[in-house]
Amino acid sequence: MVDKDPTSSGVRADSDGASTLDLSGRCVGSSYILVQPIGQGATGTVWRGVDRASGEPVAVKLLHESLLRQPKLVTRFVQERTILLMLRHRNVVRVRDLFSIGESLGLVMDLVPGGSLREHLRRHHTVPAGEAARLAGQVAAALAEAHGLGVIHRDLKPDNILLQSTDGRLETRLTDFGIARVLNTPALTTPNAVVGTPHYMAPEAFHGTAASPAADVYALGILLYEMVSGRPPYDSDSVADLMRRHLQGSPERRPGIPDALWAVILSCLDRRPKLRPSAAELVGQLTDVARATDGVPPLPPPAPLPDAPVPPPSPKPSIIPQQRPPRRRNQAPSWRWARPGTVFALLAGTMLASGVATTAWHLSRADGSPRDVVVAGVPAATPSRSPVASAAPSRPAPSPASERRDPAPAPPRVPAGPSATRATTHTARPVTRSPQPEVREYGAFACTRRITLDWDSPVVAAPCQATGPKVQFKGELTAAGGGTATVTVSLRSGGRTVAGPYTCTALAFRGDAETRACGPRESGAYRGRTYAVQMSWAYTRNGRTLRGSVQGSAFTF
Repeated sequence: MVDKDPTSSGVRADSDGASTLDLSGRCVGSSYILVQPIGQGATGTVWRGVDRASGEPVAVKLLHESLLRQPKLVTRFVQERTILLMLRHRNVVRVRDLFSIGESLGLVMDLVPGGSLREHLRRHHTVPAGEAARLAGQVAAALAEAHGLGVIHRDLKPDNILLQSTDGRLETRLTDFGIARVLNTPALTTPNAVVGTPHYMAPEAFHGTAASPAADVYALGILLYEMVSGRPPYDSDSVADLMRRHLQGSPERRPGIPDALWAVILSCLDRRPKLRPSAAELVGQLTDVARATDGVPPLPPPAPLPDAPVPPPSPKPSIIPQQRPPRRRNQAPSWRWARPGTVFALLAGTMLASGVATTAWHLSRADGSPRDVVVAGVPAATPSRSPVASAAPSRPAPSPASERRDPAPAPPRVPAGPSATRATTHTARPVTRSPQPEVREYGAFACTRRITLDWDSPVVAAPCQATGPKVQFKGELTAAGGGTATVTVSLRSGGRTVAGPYTCTALAFRGDAETRACGPRESGAYRGRTYAVQMSWAYTRNGRTLRGSVQGSAFTF
């Protein structure tokens, strides 16, 4: 890995907002002593370390603890080691070890002391054409080896190309296959997701199409252009603008770029993936260009890009009120003309509402039986089993909004005479509030994650608990697809089991990295005591069984 300028150990801000704790002097894995952080990445922090067994310097990449909660990233991190073990090439960083301890997961690699190509460009701005072709040819050789194994890098850029001086000449080492994809295995990324760095992405990658070796060749063409010109061919702070420029495909040729080198750049940057050369073909082409352009001086540093125009400062507000625009004398204000329309709209709305209410009232009286009239936006009253009271027709029913009830409703008025047998009153149903379910507040689940490492796929076990009226607890297991697991979870206090054990069998795992849970379960635990969730599991895949047991962090209920 890259050996950047030494930085003091301590708390450093990560690119994703997290912080790297001071782990200097800590022993991780079997025999690796962390010295100081030397780089930050999207998925981990790179430390300079020492192999205590051999005394050799190493680079240790630790996965961010905040990312351990994302199973796909853990699987991707382990996949990086698997891919690098497959790639035994002189221009690819060699992997030494992969370890897990507690909640940390680390990748141990060779320490490349020359820095990255990005740092080299910052110091020298441009690279001579012959040297750029030679270095790009080494990268093409590494890509050809990877493509032959069905692996696509998908994030080729100067930051991921490390330099090492051998006999006075720079040699490249390709690294960071963290988002690489093995072509014959399911992708770890979301379908149609855009993966990569926008400045180096092929036009088809912006549409989320399937990755292909041609995308790496396109990125290599961008890289070659940047080495000889000092900046990428398409530069913008807007991803949408970058996408437009990549799709248009019209790179500007700086004066002084040799014809042979420019022809290779244009072939790599062809908008049609099928017309780009393969990485293996580029090795021979770049070797010929390096010989033909040997001795050509580097281009001068590029001129700085023009800054965006600064808008003129807004005028300061004046304390003197502005003069009103002149208006003809005796002219009625404009708002008066709007008043009749507003009044008309209000009257029309009132009449419409009155018509709806009147129609509903007559419908309810058509057959002499009570009806529930439901108006849009107003909930119907919930009937009650309590004795109903009669209301006089001249007295409206209580509003559902106010829910008022008279302490002694007036008795119904029955007309005298023969017509007394006909009921002319309407029974009013009291408006009651629907019962509200009991609110049971629980906090978020707090989980303690432990990693058990298999060389093919890691298994992440996480006992979790949440407190509220009772204690909820569960066990989560994250593993690669194609296996089954048995999970047992219990709640313990003071060395004895107070709830459980509960066992979940035949938990099937599909996809690339799936999480299955046993629970949650509830326990009426006593308050004021300290508890912990105990979880044991057995995961079977490809005829092998991994077993583990983990106890969660202690908590007080």
